[in-house]
Parts: sequence; structure tokens; C-alpha cells
Amino acid sequence: MRKFVVALTALSFLMLPTYASAATPKVGAKCLKLNQTQSSKGTTFTCVKSGKKLVWKNSGKKAVDFSITYSTDNGYHTLFNNPCELDRNIPAELSALQKYFYDYTNCAGQLQIAKYTLGSKRPITAFDSVSKYANLQSCKLLTPDGIKGNLGQGFVNSVRESAEYYNVYPAPKTVIQLIPIYSTDTAQPSKSPAEDYKVFTDFFRDWIVYSSDFGSDVTVRVHNSYIKMPDPLGGYGLEHPVGPSDPKNVKFNRDLIAAVDPVIDFTGVNLAIVVPPAGTKSFIFSQAAIGGLKTNEGRVPNVMSQYAAFAKDFEASYYAGAAHPFWWIHEIMHAGIGFDDHYGDKKKNLATEYGMGYLTMMTPFGGDLTTWEKWRLGFVQNSQVQCKTDSAASMHWIAPSTVQTKESKAVVIPISQTKVVVIETLRPGGLFYKHPLESQGALVYEVDLMQQEHGMGMKLSLPIGRTVQSNPLFMASAPLKQGESTITNGYKITIVEAGTFGDVVKIEKS
Repeated sequence: MRKFVVALTALSFLMLPTYASAATPKVGAKCLKLNQTQSSKGTTFTCVKSGKKLVWKNSGKKAVDFSITYSTDNGYHTLFNNPCELDRNIPAELSALQKYFYDYTNCAGQLQIAKYTLGSKRPITAFDSVSKYANLQSCKLLTPDGIKGNLGQGFVNSVRESAEYYNVYPAPKTVIQLIPIYSTDTAQPSKSPAEDYKVFTDFFRDWIVYSSDFGSDVTVRVHNSYIKMPDPLGGYGLEHPVGPSDPKNVKFNRDLIAAVDPVIDFTGVNLAIVVPPAGTKSFIFSQAAIGGLKTNEGRVPNVMSQYAAFAKDFEASYYAGAAHPFWWIHEIMHAGIGFDDHYGDKKKNLATEYGMGYLTMMTPFGGDLTTWEKWRLGFVQNSQVQCKTDSAASMHWIAPSTVQTKESKAVVIPISQTKVVVIETLRPGGLFYKHPLESQGALVYEVDLMQQEHGMGMKLSLPIGRTVQSNPLFMASAPLKQGESTITNGYKITIVEAGTFGDVVKIEKS
């Protein structure tokens, strides 16, 4: 059951964010953090030093049009200081949803995808050919039998291959089925399910498409009307931390199939989300992992329920923040393939187990999946991974994990049969677009399948000679910048060159 208990523990962090104020900036008005940026009415303002004060200055930049795919050659848009900051230029179709979550949680979160393709600029530093590191056998960790490891982070082994592979979704080729239901205790349907949930399904689909460097085939199916369930939905008592083996979830799964299987064709579906009509009270129907569905057309392996869009009585459910589109993606990673949260022991203390900070999708509004996880799901292909198995000093170029390209995106160093070190680099693309400037750089982290406690198994390696800052978010400045090094598992890793193209990394024995 632990696999599902972990799923929304991270949301407790989200309810009391400590991010900077999102007040509308005015030229000359006081601001809080040097180089912070904020947009308003199509213009970007930057926090600058004027004498002894910090004040807002009109930077002359226009707000980002998220419908456009930009080239990295022209640089990146860094308009926000943290994921919770309001986007004052958000499209009209998203403004109500942003206001809803900000009013309740003081956190707007990521509601768009910042799209970039890798341009033509390349490093001037010489680096080794990726073909030298193309043998990936030692880098694809196989989860040992009897070990749950970090809940999905290991690649499959021969014994469990068919069962685990079946759950490797979302992926570049995915069929998503929205299952709309209602009953006597829900809000009664006033619009079609497609109207109620368009912004949610669009966000999910767009993220899959953008994450797929080699093309995608994503289908979202939405039944044309809400399907009546015979019993009140609140009576099932679905709760976020409870797994699919709980008797309540088992009963709901069985009753759901009986109601919807006769009217929905599940052919080809590999991911399903069950939703009530918009406005249903949060304590009636919540986010939960409900287990695979055995339909007439075959098994649907990855299934979860979700809070209603614009759920009423938000505060009545502790985990209602999971209704955010960002958390839809985060939570299906728990309910399906089983990726764990990555926040360590939850103490947010660099002297203990700090995990991955708030720098990946499996932390509160932490951005995107790691390259390791994207590789596991098929978003990153084998040709984009360099597996370093020798002890000689080497130079590697890696493109940003958050932009679209077929170039190499990670270096993996095998340490043992159950542990690797991974190097990737972040720029403000994809779901990382709201992170501050200091969060751009290279992530160096270890993946240890033998760490089985919740939140453990992935851990950042910190820069040498620099204190990691946790303002405006936990471990915000942890990524390595040009000229910086870290030491982990007997290797010294140095960022030799950095640019819009990513990073050139030197790896040597320490």
C-alpha cells in the first residue's frame, strides 16, 4: 500500500507556500529580490538596485506568448520567480482556473507549457563523441526481484517485464479516456464533460506532446455525457492516500465498471481519469488511485479519480490542491508507473536527506520529470543517453532536458547494479518556465534502487564551495553553474561551458 500512501504527501507542502508577494509591480515601487522578474499587462518588470533600495524597473520585455515555439538561439524567457507566482498575462481561458487555485492555496502553479526547440548554437569546447558511450546495458538499472526500490525508477527485468511494461504510461503514444460520472450527491451536470475539463485535458496532452522528442501520438477521449452511478459517490469514501487494494476502492472500481463499460469503448485505452461534474464538493469525490479496470475491450492499467473542476468547499478536503492540472500529471505517475516523490525526509534540511529539492515534477510544483524518468517512460530515447563506464577523464555535451531536441540529454554513470549517477541540465522550458534564474544549470544526482523509504532514492549532489540557497523555493540554487564542480560516488563533475545549448561537462575520477 505504501506506493499509494506516498502519492500526495507532497501536497502538504503546497498548502502553506512561502513565496514572494505577487502584487502588481509599478516602476519605482519597492521589490523584494534582486533580479526578480514579474509581468503585468504585457510588460515585464525587473527588480533592480537603486541606491540602497530594491525597486521595480520596466525591462522593456513583452510577456511570453505560450502558443509559440521559440528557438533557444534567442535565449530563454525568465519572467517568473517561483511556480506559485501569478501570471498576469495568462490567456482568458485559464484566468478563472488560476484565480481559483491562487485564492485557495496562494499558489498559481504551472498552467502552460513553455515551448523551445534547440537552435543551431553549439559549444566551442571540444567534447567526446556520443557514440563512444552508446552501450547502455550497464546504465539501465534492473529492479531486483523482491525489491520495490524507488517505486518505478528501475527498468523492468525479465521476470516482471510484461506486468511492468503494461504500466509505462503516459508515454509518447498514449490513449487517455476521461470517464465522467455523477450521482445524487454530486453537482448535477450543466455542461458537457468536454467543456468542464477542456483546460485539464489540453494541458495533459500538450505536456505529453512537448515531452516527446521523437514525435507523439496522443488521443484524448471524452464521453459525451456524464454517466449516472446508482449510489452516492460520497459513500465510497475515496481518499488520496489510500491505495486501490482498500475495500472501498475495490468496490468503487467494480461499480464503476458496471456503470460505464456498457457505454464506453475502451479499445486501446491505457490511461483513464474519473471525474464528477464541475462544482462537485471536494469531500464528495477526491483524487485516488483506484487500480486497473477490467473492461470488455481489455485492461486499462493506469486509472485514478480526480476532484471536480472548480470543486466547491475546497477547504473541506485536505488534498484538494491535487485538482490542479500540474498535479493531474504528478498523481498519475504514482497511480500508474509508480514514481515516488523526491523530497527526501521532508525536513527541508541540507544536513539530512533533502532529496531533489523542489526541482522536479515529483516535488511540489517542482517543474518537470527528471531525464531518468523520461527515459524510463520513453520520452527520452536511448540515443539521447550517454553511458560512461570507463575511468578516463571525459568531456560530454548535454542539451537541456526541458527543450525539444534529438540531441543527447543525459550522462549516466553506473556505480553498481542498483545505483547510477545522472547528469542533466535545466533551462526554463516545459513546466520549468516559472523557476527562478538561479535554478538554471546542471543537476547531478544519484538514483539508488535500494533506498525503499518514501521520498528517498534520488538525491542531488551539491556544488563545492558554494552555499545552496532555498529562496524562493527549497534548494533553488542547487544546479551547477559554469566553472562549478561537485563530487559524488568517486567522480568529480565540472561544468566547463554553459549556454543556451546546455552544458559541457567534464567527468573525472576524484
